Amino acid sequence: MPPSLPTLRKHRTGRGRSVARSAVLVTTLLLLFAVGGSSHSAPGPAGLDAPVRATWTSVPLRDWARRVSEITGATVIVDRRLDPDVSVTLASDGDTLRALLDRVAASAGAAVEPLASTTRLIPRELAGRAAAAEAARDRSLRQLPAEIRRIAERQAAWHWPAAARPRDLVAAAADDAGITIAGLDRVPHDHLPATSLPPLQLAERLDLMLANFDLRIDWSPAGGTIVPIDAGVDPRDRTAVRQVPGRPRPPRQKQKPAGIEVYSLRLEAPLNQAVSAVAKSLGLEVSLDEASLAARGIAPGEIVRVDARDLSRDDLLDAIVAPLDLAWTVENGTLRVFAAPARPAVHSADPP
Repeated sequence: MPPSLPTLRKHRTGRGRSVARSAVLVTTLLLLFAVGGSSHSAPGPAGLDAPVRATWTSVPLRDWARRVSEITGATVIVDRRLDPDVSVTLASDGDTLRALLDRVAASAGAAVEPLASTTRLIPRELAGRAAAAEAARDRSLRQLPAEIRRIAERQAAWHWPAAARPRDLVAAAADDAGITIAGLDRVPHDHLPATSLPPLQLAERLDLMLANFDLRIDWSPAGGTIVPIDAGVDPRDRTAVRQVPGRPRPPRQKQKPAGIEVYSLRLEAPLNQAVSAVAKSLGLEVSLDEASLAARGIAPGEIVRVDARDLSRDDLLDAIVAPLDLAWTVENGTLRVFAAPARPAVHSADPP
């Protein structure tokens, strides 16, 4: 018997009062709809809005990142090119992790780069590169056979001791997954500090490691090849919806006037099931344009993940479809989700 799960909840803003309307979603798939509560257990950027109450005095940057990760449940990683011993002295009485990261980054001459499941502190001049590489990786994986995608998306924790060599770690991860990764000679001989990562997809783990050396994995049906981090990346991905380094970050959402309906949602499910369930809760019919998805190599069963709070209906729908680079419209009571035509490739002229 399928479980009766928590719901997508709509509520109205205004003077401390809220009115909740629930529509129970019943499905055999994993649809997790969280209504309020702490987001500390959510990994990566979803945890950036977690309130933090703590004080640190003269704590080295790398130790601070580890401690704040433990407090919030987010995963904060310090790029190896930053000084790990920069002293952090900071007090927070409910500030969000996002705000604290901005303050620490400013004092360390760094930038904050949120990725799908982690957040990196990086040199300012490198801002956007790993995020753009992540977008390119997601697009390329969608074009690959299901078997190699399952391998790339398989989740596991990753731990290594102090002085571990990155080349050895990548090779061991590939062996464990039963795949071949070419280009290991691109990874420099180096030694890393002891690190523990929470369960992440194999593709994420490898790229997190390699981003320290401006490298990434280019996936293919045969496995992967280590390439420069910018290889095959659309330059527009570096600036699309990315924070400009060194500038104050605006609030995640504008203050909504009283009476506006907002929604909170935590979801991990195939696209077709997620869209249908959310549309039903919004009182809409659904039309998923599978032909346009197929033309872009996107399967209706592609997994989507959302962890968001207090969004308008439009922002909520954006949060569901944007990671797959899809679009949506609502007309005559029907939610249509489709893949817009692919953007033309960007070509740069050869230097004179």
